[in-house]
Amino acid sequence: MGVPVDIGTNSESVLTVAHRLWSGYPPISGRDPIALRVMVEGIGVKPAPIPSLLGQQHLMSIVRDSHNFAVCDLAASLGYARVTEDVALDGEYFRYHFLEAIIYTMMEARYFCPVHASCIALGGRAILLCGDSGAGKTSLAYACAKRGWTFLSGDATCIVRDRPEPSVAGRPFSIRFRSEARHLFPELGVFTPERRANGKLDMEIDTQELGLATALESRPVGLVFINRQRTGGARIGPFSREEAFEQCSRTICYGNADIRAAQTKALREFLTLPVAQLTYSDLDEAECALRRIATAA
Repeated sequence: MGVPVDIGTNSESVLTVAHRLWSGYPPISGRDPIALRVMVEGIGVKPAPIPSLLGQQHLMSIVRDSHNFAVCDLAASLGYARVTEDVALDGEYFRYHFLEAIIYTMMEARYFCPVHASCIALGGRAILLCGDSGAGKTSLAYACAKRGWTFLSGDATCIVRDRPEPSVAGRPFSIRFRSEARHLFPELGVFTPERRANGKLDMEIDTQELGLATALESRPVGLVFINRQRTGGARIGPFSREEAFEQCSRTICYGNADIRAAQTKALREFLTLPVAQLTYSDLDEAECALRRIATAA
C-alpha cells in the first residue's frame, strides 16, 4: 500500500510469500518502514489450529501454540514472529494468519484508518462502497471496473492520515470473489474457487488477468452504503452520518489511546464528505447511479 516493509528472516519461504504479495506496489512517499523479524525453526504439529489474535494498548499478539506466535509493538512499528518450518512453507496459512495480519495492522496504526469498504474511482474521483460482509461490495466494484472505472480495493480501503486533502489507498492488484460470483459474471467461470486459510471458498484473481484499470491512491468524493434488493430500480437516498461513523469505526480496534484517537479523528474528518445509500437490484443500474454521483462531484 505504498509503505516500505523491512523483513528480516532466516527463511526464503517467508520472503517468497512477501514478494508475491507486495512486489507490485510502488512507494507513495518517503515514509519510514514497518519492520518485521521472522525466525523459522523446528516442525510443528498438525492439524494446524486457528491462531488467536489479541491486543492490549500498543501491543498485539498472534498465538497458535508455543512454537508459532508473533508479538507486535504498534507504536514502534516493530513485529517479531517465531514459526515452524511447516507453517512458513504453507504460504496461504502463513500469509493469512501471520504476515498480512501483522503488517497491515502495524501500517494502519501508523499511517492509515482502515475502512471495511470497496473502492472505485471515475476520473480520479473515488467512491467507497460500504456494507457488511456479503452485501455485494466486491461484485459492484467489479461491475463498475468492467465499465471503465478504476479499481482500488475489493473490501479493504484505508483513509490516508495527515494529508491536507482527503485521500484513500487500496489494494488494487488482486480481487477476491465468493464462488457464487460466477453466476453474476460468466467470465469468472474459468477460475476455480479454493479453500482459504479462514475456511471460506473464494477465488482470488490478479486484476491484470481481468483487464482492470487500477490505482493505488485516489481522491475520495463520497461514501455509499449499499443495500442490494431482489427487485426494484436503483435509487440514491440519504444515510445518517452517525450511522456511517458507527459502521466504519468498527475497524478501529487495535492500538493505544493515541493510535485509536488519530484514526477516529481521521474518520470523523473523512465523514464530512457526502454520505448516501444506494438501493438496487441490477448491477448496471447501480453503476449508472454511482456514475451520476462521481460526475456531479
